[in-house]
Parts: sequence; structure tokens; C-alpha cells
Amino acid sequence: MRHLIKRQRITGKLFFLTMSLLIVAVLSTVVFLYATLPSYYQSYREDQFHSTMDAIAQESRQLSSENLLPLLDQLTAKGIRFSLWTEDDQLLYAPGFGRGPVRRTVNNSPEGMIQDSIPLQLTDRTVTLDADQMIQPIDEVKAVILKLAPYIVFPLLLLAGLAAYLYSRTISRPLLSINQATEELANLNFSVRTNHTSMDELGDLSRNINQLATKLKLTMDSLHTSNEQLRLEAEKDRQRDTERRQLFLAISHELKTPITIVKGQIEGMLLNLGVYRDRDRYLERAGQVIENMEQLISELLEVARIEQLELQLEETNPLALIRQQLHQFDQLIHDRNLHVTLPDEEWTVTTDRHLLERALHNLLMNAISYTAPGGMIQIKMTGVQDDGTLTITNTPTVNDSSDTAAWFHPLARAEQSRNRIHGGSGLGLYLVHQIMERLNLDATLTGTADAVQFTARFKSLS
Repeated sequence: MRHLIKRQRITGKLFFLTMSLLIVAVLSTVVFLYATLPSYYQSYREDQFHSTMDAIAQESRQLSSENLLPLLDQLTAKGIRFSLWTEDDQLLYAPGFGRGPVRRTVNNSPEGMIQDSIPLQLTDRTVTLDADQMIQPIDEVKAVILKLAPYIVFPLLLLAGLAAYLYSRTISRPLLSINQATEELANLNFSVRTNHTSMDELGDLSRNINQLATKLKLTMDSLHTSNEQLRLEAEKDRQRDTERRQLFLAISHELKTPITIVKGQIEGMLLNLGVYRDRDRYLERAGQVIENMEQLISELLEVARIEQLELQLEETNPLALIRQQLHQFDQLIHDRNLHVTLPDEEWTVTTDRHLLERALHNLLMNAISYTAPGGMIQIKMTGVQDDGTLTITNTPTVNDSSDTAAWFHPLARAEQSRNRIHGGSGLGLYLVHQIMERLNLDATLTGTADAVQFTARFKSLS
């Protein structure tokens, strides 16, 4: 409704303004004709009359009296009466008068009549030519104009109204279109476009608005993308802070237990109480606990180092790294009678080779440790260079692996024992998770009752 009101306003303004100008033009034209046409008409007839007389005076110089008469007879056809007089004022020729003409001078001509008297130098004599012509009275000309005025003014006003309407519609249509486009731009709708393609200023304005809308859309899309990236980064930072706090609490709890155990054993040995009299046995146990604590602290330091490590990107073959790691675990794979399958295809990715190697080490170690004897570890690589997917699946597992949601969390374990086969610090997969985020790889870990699958997608850097 608001748009329609604006449309009526701008179209109406243009129409009434144009119509007013055309009405003023029509009335001014009629008034101008009324004021100037009679005098112009009289001046025109007088100039025409005197031009005719001058032409006769020029031509008569080479004519005799007899040859002059046919020339003078042509004046009658132009509505001019004339008489030809001798030097002693005797009438020589007067075809236009019913009776003998009366000599007139230029100064005694009645109103509405043009009169002139010129001497003619003929080859045989000199004569005087008197001529006069009636013209329409000026008042009658004005009366005619007034009578014709309605028949002139009203058609012209109708044409003026039609012209004003077409003009206002032609001018207002692109203006309304451009106005609507700017309103959409003000409402942050940058997909709007104007379709005015003329080669004038309005066309330039339309094209400039389209270019502005395109640039604003690109800018807003870029801002949205940047804001989304900042939001994701902020979310990741909050998540990292939460994980750091959880890790600090978990490490505190994880270190408190072995420290308490070692403290109790040492106090028992110092006091020489009960079983603690066998110092060699409990010193060995205390040494194992301290060794486990040392391993935990070492992995914790590695986690902190990864977060601040500057990436060294290079072309890396993931399958070659997997083969190197499997070679280190040959004896353990043989002892557990595990079957490992590798893909035939190979491709390279642009990443940090050392971090990826560390993550693959932890993944393969975890897969070997938690696969039941005689089980299978299947490694697949699909996709193309710099845009592929790595999958590591181990089955069957030594226990139910359905709940894998927390395995990427710090100090989470699939099995709580501390033996060399199944136990661990709980930071292995958390370290893998941190490396995957540091390398900007999409990594997931899913499990069923008897299988665990790790998937990492390498993103193209282009």
C-alpha cells in the first residue's frame, strides 16, 4: 500500500507539472498569435504590395506604353487596382475602375487600404502609376482568431494531457523501480536487481545500483563467512579451555593415587612393617608406579607441545607412514596372530609429517592392543590426492566397544587395566584428537559390540 501511495505521488507530480507547463505553452502561443498575427499580416501584405510595385518600376524601363499594358493587367489578378496617368494628369489606362478614377495620394488612403503612386520611365514616355489594394481590417483578423481559439486550444490541451501522462509514466517507471531496489538494499536484500538498461543517466544509476548490490552481497557473504569462522574458532577455544580444565582435574586425580601408593609403600618400608619388610619387592613396585607416572607426565607435556607447535607442511604419503609404524609392531602383531590388510592405491597429502606420524602410531598401537588374538585390522584409503579418506578398522575387540563417545577425552580408557597389553595412560587417543584438530582434519571414532573404526578425512588446501 505504501508503495502504491508513493507511485501515485511521483506520477501525479510529474503529470501535473508537465500538464501545467504545456497549458502555459498553449495559452501563451494563442495569446502571442492574437497579439502579433494582425500586425504581422498587415506588414506582410504591405511588403508584398510594395515589392510588386518596385518590380514593375524596374521592368518598365525597357518597355513602351503598349508593352506595359499586358504587364499591368497581371496586377488585377493579385487584387490590385491601378490607373496609368500621363505627365499632364490625363488618364491613360484604368481597367479596374467603372468610372473615371479620382487621383489619390498616399496620405489620403482610407483604413484597410494600401496605396502607392510611382513614376514609370518608359522608352517612349513618362507616366505615373497609381495603385491601391484592400486588406482585411485588423479587428476582423483578431475576431477570427478568437473564434478559432476554442478549436485550437482544446485539441492542444488534450494532446498536452496525453503527452503529460505518457511522459510521467515513462519517467516515473524507472524511478519507482530504482526506488524499490534501494528500499530492498536498505532491508539488506542484496539479491535485488534493476532492469533499466537505457544509455542515459537513469541507466547508469540502475547499473551502479546493481554493481553496489553485487559488491554488498559479496561483502556480506564474506563477513558472514568470517563471523562463522570466528564463532567456530571461539567455540573451539571454549572447548579447549574446558578440556584443559578437565585434563588438569583428571591429571591431578590420576597422579594423586600412585603418589599415595608410593608414599604408603615407602612409609611401610621405613617402619619395617609386615609385608613391607621385603623391601626389594616393594621397591620394584614403587619403581613401576613412578615409571607409569613418568610416562603420563611425558605424554601430558607432548599434548601441551602440540598445541603450540608451528606446523611444518610438506608432501606426505600416509600409507608409507603406516607401513613404517606397522614394521615397529611386527613382533606384537605376530604374537597376537593379527591379520593386517593394506590398500593398493596410494596418494599424498600436504600436512605436517611428524604430527601425522605420531597420531598414526597411537592409532595403530590402540588398534593392536584392543583387538582380540586372531583378529583383523583393516586399513583403507579412498578418494584422490589432498582430498581423501583414511579408515582404520579393528575387529573383534577384546571387550564391548559400543561406547566410544568419550574415547577422545583425556584419560578415557576402553579397559581400565594397567598391564602392557591392555592398559595405558588414557592420553593416547586424546593426543590423536588434538593432532587431528591441529592438522584441521575431520576425525571420528565409532564402535560396535566387537569393532572399532577410526576415520580421518584429508581436506584439499586449494
